[in-house]
Amino acid sequence: MWEDELFDEIQVKDKVWYETPQGQTHTARAVMQGPHGWVCDRGNGQPVVVNEGANYLGHTKARNRKPDHFGKFLSN
Repeated sequence: MWEDELFDEIQVKDKVWYETPQGQTHTARAVMQGPHGWVCDRGNGQPVVVNEGANYLGHTKARNRKPDHFGKFLSN
């Protein structure tokens, strides 16, 4: 499961836990930060947007994580 982490601490390749509109809990890998939240890969190239106020539950840090400077630049 995820640890108590802040949404602002997510970096590329982190495992993100989110909730679907039906109330199910799923995971995805963080790909890039966008203006509406983090774009994550659910698997097989299926994207999902994880937003702090809507569906974000938590995340775990990846070993080879890195910050998304370009995504932050575009979303500001």
